Amino acid sequence: MKTIFDLPEDLIVDEILSRVQMTSLRSVRSTCRKWNVLCKNRILFGKAAEAKKRFMMMDSRICLANFDVSKDRPSIKKVKVLDQIEISKVFQCNGLLLCVLKDCSRLLVWNPYLGQTRWIEPRHSFQRDDRFAIGHDSNNLNHKILRIFEIDLVADRLVFGFELYEFSSSSWKVLDDVAPQWEILSDVRSVSLKGNAYFTAHKNTSEEWTERRRVLCFDLTTERFGPLLPLPFQYERGGLFTSLSVFREEQLAVSYQHRVSRGTVEIIVTDKIGPDVVSWTKFFKLVTNYCLRPYSGSFFTDEEKKLAVFFVLDSCCYQTAHVIGQDGYFKSVRIREAPYLENDFYPRIRYCEPLVCASYLPSLVQLQTNQPNVLMERM
Repeated sequence: MKTIFDLPEDLIVDEILSRVQMTSLRSVRSTCRKWNVLCKNRILFGKAAEAKKRFMMMDSRICLANFDVSKDRPSIKKVKVLDQIEISKVFQCNGLLLCVLKDCSRLLVWNPYLGQTRWIEPRHSFQRDDRFAIGHDSNNLNHKILRIFEIDLVADRLVFGFELYEFSSSSWKVLDDVAPQWEILSDVRSVSLKGNAYFTAHKNTSEEWTERRRVLCFDLTTERFGPLLPLPFQYERGGLFTSLSVFREEQLAVSYQHRVSRGTVEIIVTDKIGPDVVSWTKFFKLVTNYCLRPYSGSFFTDEEKKLAVFFVLDSCCYQTAHVIGQDGYFKSVRIREAPYLENDFYPRIRYCEPLVCASYLPSLVQLQTNQPNVLMERM
């Protein structure tokens, strides 16, 4: 006698799973291994996962944009703009977007696929130069937000404080005994990989320009920082380290260009990555005469087309995407004039950078919605 486990895949997908709400797939996935795989495929490769669409921040708002990086006529077209709030920073982890409000009053976590939001109030207050990261523990059950903030300047060295917000308890806690002898840089945003947060940092000294930049991991399970991890190039004064990115959902990517011999941009990805270990391999080398600015917003790679797209502030105040190929191809797409942030403390970041979530996949992570008057649409 046949059972539901013997049904053909096309029947399961077309007639059964197509009628199941995404929020109910968790229960369906527990039926058997075959159904679990089919449910995952529906999430990752169904209508919700269109490869050319990415979330990006421009004009202090989050928008869903369609990216066409074909060499004939590259373009970026806004599909949908979510204009209920103004933000200054955005981070992504496991299908969740962490948005820092422009006035630094609160944080907003948003699941675009489910259309759910969650407001997060500060323990005391947020500051404009705070560093944030979002991740989760090893079981992917408890999402957390790390906040790093400047307390004081003592003997030409910055003193930092550390707080952690847990979704499970809806509360902040102060992290003690994590004050390191290094400084996490504010000009390169964090990225989340396999639940952990990665930053760029250097030793906390008054001679910051003599220090090499490194990669630093915060383990969201142990709630501790790992050691400074080496970058795969000799970072010298005058070198331009653009940003961190996620590659193939499982690897960390960095890009580098030397100011003097700026004919090439190297993109390097990790072979192995963890809180206390890293190894690197060269992904590809891009030939260009264009000098990437040191405080770039973000970048992503297109492995099939052998090119990378860098999002930068061009001519100080224009949000621009530079498409650079291995064969010397170079094309710029000007997005728009960048909004002024009224930031006098950090003159180099007075204008809003174009930040892109380089790898976004829809998520079924449920948020305990606590703010009904802000309605964010489902994807």
